[in-house]
Amino acid sequence: MRRLSKQPAERDLRRAPLHRDGADLLKRQTDLLAGLDRTLLTLYVQAGCNCHQLGRLTGMNRSSVGRRIQRILRRLSDRTYLACLESRDRFSDVEMDVLRDHLIRGLSLARIARDSGLCYYRVRAIVEKARDLSSGSGS
Repeated sequence: MRRLSKQPAERDLRRAPLHRDGADLLKRQTDLLAGLDRTLLTLYVQAGCNCHQLGRLTGMNRSSVGRRIQRILRRLSDRTYLACLESRDRFSDVEMDVLRDHLIRGLSLARIARDSGLCYYRVRAIVEKARDLSSGSGS
């Protein structure tokens, strides 16, 4: 006879607070996104749409929608930007804008440099400063 250790529902009940906290954090971070990324994530998290439904709504391939959502979730789950927000006094407003554009919105360093009027190497130094801060606080 097969032995059952724990029922799947019991395991899910223990994990529910963690998932709920993560979902609440995602809802708050959705406000940092712009354009189609914000719309896709809002529909995915809050409305519970799947990639097939989102693909039909946006006219995109469902695989492309799935990859895009995974990329958005990966960027939002990176704690670097949150660490920078906690240490807000170490960064100027321009630096925070650069970090938001790169870490949250996923813009390239070259595009951020072009749009903000900063030198590419300055933008790279800002991002490295943020990564050093987050890796130092994580230890």
